[in-house]
Parts: sequence; structure tokens; C-alpha cells
Amino acid sequence: MDMSPVPNSWEMASVICKFLFYLGAASCLGGGVSLLLYGDGKRQTVNSILIYQLIGALLGFHATLLYFLVQIGQINDSGLSGAFDWTMAQILLDTPLADFSLYRVVGFAILIAASVLLLRQAGQYSSAPGLNFYRRILLFNGFGFMLLLLSFRYGGHVSVLSLPIQFVLVIHFTGFAIWIGSLFPLAVLSRTNDKEHLQLVLRKFGDHAVFFVGALLIAGLLLTLNLIHAPSELVTTAYGNALSAKLALVLVLLGIAAINKLRLVPALMAQDGISAFRKSLRIEIGVASLLLVLTAYLSTIVGPMSHM
Repeated sequence: MDMSPVPNSWEMASVICKFLFYLGAASCLGGGVSLLLYGDGKRQTVNSILIYQLIGALLGFHATLLYFLVQIGQINDSGLSGAFDWTMAQILLDTPLADFSLYRVVGFAILIAASVLLLRQAGQYSSAPGLNFYRRILLFNGFGFMLLLLSFRYGGHVSVLSLPIQFVLVIHFTGFAIWIGSLFPLAVLSRTNDKEHLQLVLRKFGDHAVFFVGALLIAGLLLTLNLIHAPSELVTTAYGNALSAKLALVLVLLGIAAINKLRLVPALMAQDGISAFRKSLRIEIGVASLLLVLTAYLSTIVGPMSHM
């Protein structure tokens, strides 16, 4: 049954839940990677990024619970009270939706607990945390994120495809989470007045981005080839139109990233170098947010014709 590209209230609630899930996943993985690879060692930076992770994990946890209730409400279609139908909830507990939700709830619960624990540990240090502290962050975040990745086997358009294609989704989602999730930590790091250190960090990030963004793009292309059968679907179907808009936003993000790497980072030592970079980063975060909203819409309201 085809879904209308114009969402009703239940579908809109589902889109919001998906958006918050993507945001939460990205903040946790991107935050952990940023602290390990690009952190400046300052306690204020560590605390800011751990709080960013904690907020993201809390949003993702509650969005997952809300998504389950929204599916109950959408099936009942009897107003807000329909979302709290225990009989329908028991029925859905025996469906892939329950497995899908369980992996995400447990994954985010681990990420919440890890963020709280690491924040307490960071507060007990009399000096900057050592390398082992950052490794623990990545270990905890990686384990929680792995559970989020496993959830895709039980829901979404790719869950009905072959295992290799599901693995491609894992690569795509991981690359996206590192890229998008690192933007806020970079904004935190850019508050410094040490231009030389900031330039070094941003060059390092730019060098690494070539690999994880490249993997994201290649995986995204493979997913697209498996979800559409002909290029004409990009303009003749609702899914294709939304996918085309998503690709356009990705190109905009790549353009901004290229400007940052090739022009703004080398010019960071100029008088207004940091200010120009911060402005560009704010734009990149805004475009990335739009991309997350569109991705949530794409995976919720419309779908590839062969899988609907």
C-alpha cells in the first residue's frame, strides 16, 4: 500500500522520532571519535562533548520509546489515547518492531550510562584526562552504537534485502554518524584562540574525512542502486524525488566541506580566519539538520516502489 508523500499527524510524529534517532546516534559516535582523535585535552571541552553525547542519547532513547507508541496509535487511528492500547502493544511485542525497538533502547541506555559515568570520572581528574579515558569513551560508544546498527536488520527498507546490502547500510550509517556527529565537537574546539592547534586539528579531520565520507558516498550509491531500478524513478516517484533532494543536500554539504578544507582552514591564521570558519560550520550544521529531517521523511513516509 502506497503512502502519501504528505504525512498525517501520526506519520509526522514518526518522522520526528526518526530524526531524533539519527541525531542521537550521530552525536554519540561523532562525539566519541572527536574526543579521541581531535580533542584538545581541556576538561571544559571534554565536559561539553560528553554532555552533547548524553543529550543525544537521551533524545534517541525517548524517541525510540515514543516511536513504538506512535505505531500503536497509527494502527488504532483513534486519537492520542490509541497510542496507549495495551492489547495492541502486546500484539506488537511479537513483531520485528519490538526487536527493532529493543536493540535501540538498550543501545541508547548503554550510551546514557556511559556518558554519565564518564562525566563523573572527568570531574574527578585534577588534570587533563589521559589516553585511556578517551579509549573508554570510544569503547562504550562503539558498543552502544553497534546495537543501534543491529536494529536495522528488523526494520526499514534495507531489512528485506540481502545481508551484504545490510552491511553496506552499516558502512553508510557509520560514515554519516561520524561526519555529521563531529560537526558540533568541531564547533566546540573552534572556540579556542590557539589558531595553530585548531588548524592542526582541522587538517587532521579533513584528512580523515576523505576516507569516512568516501565510504559513506560509495555505500550510499550501492544502496541507491539496490533501492531503485531505473534513473527515471528519481523524477517519476515520490521516493525518487525525496532521494534526489537528499542527494542535492549531500552535494551542498560536500561543497561546504571542500571550502572549509581547501580555503578556510588554510586561511585560519588570518585576522578573521576563525570567525569565517565558525560561520561556515554553522551553515554546515544547518544543512546537515535538513538532511537528517529529509532522511527521516524518506525512510518513513515514502519508500522504493519494489519494497512497498
